[in-house]
Amino acid sequence: MLFLVGTGIAYNDISIRAAERCKGCDVYIERYTSLVDDEKVRYLSELFGKKISFLNREDLEEKAKEIVARAASKNIAILVGGDPLTATTHKILFIEAKKQSVGVEVLHSSSAISAITGESGLDFYRFGQVCTIPRWSDRYKPVSFYETIERNLSHNLHSLVLLDYYPEKGSTLSLHDAVNELLAAEEFYKKGIIEGGTKVMTMRNIGLSNQEVKMTTIEEAKAEVASGMFAVIFPAKLSEVEKETIDGMTMV
Repeated sequence: MLFLVGTGIAYNDISIRAAERCKGCDVYIERYTSLVDDEKVRYLSELFGKKISFLNREDLEEKAKEIVARAASKNIAILVGGDPLTATTHKILFIEAKKQSVGVEVLHSSSAISAITGESGLDFYRFGQVCTIPRWSDRYKPVSFYETIERNLSHNLHSLVLLDYYPEKGSTLSLHDAVNELLAAEEFYKKGIIEGGTKVMTMRNIGLSNQEVKMTTIEEAKAEVASGMFAVIFPAKLSEVEKETIDGMTMV
């Protein structure tokens, strides 16, 4: 049996049901799709009473068939940060298990996406398509995220913009670099939706004890020097309920 186990946002977010399942499994963890720090790994290892082995990107993307095949004869749990099936990699494992007729169970937990939208004070049903600002390189500089933001705003929908994750740093793309990419995208499309005074919400380390929510501008966000797990929201026109909710929340 294969278990895809969400470990949530904070180190102790895993459900009791999931923890009980893991006690009877060979347990593996991947932490290149989202943040799972050493403290969390130690906590989970002690909770299960067993060693947790690490899976790297190659293990999951190129050896999915082998992992699933092992689950045909023994219980295997793969731990992921946040909630399973939000990353394509985890969907591949789920699909492969179905192909091999191996039993698979998904054990859900808290998700950064639902936590971010909730902590923003904005109505969940008014969010449009989610997009990601990727890491740029000399030969890879996509700006298509701009089209998603523009399309959402044209339909009066909020835009949740995720920032690419650096597993080697345990943090996302910095706000400074993300803003530079946003401004470069504006220069390319020239639609006037991303300028220095454009209002955005910056969300840092949501779901953790040091989370920060700021209503700020693109220009101010560019000056942010803190590291962490960031996301940016481009709010559409606020409803009265959203205005009251945001006014009542503590915005750093």
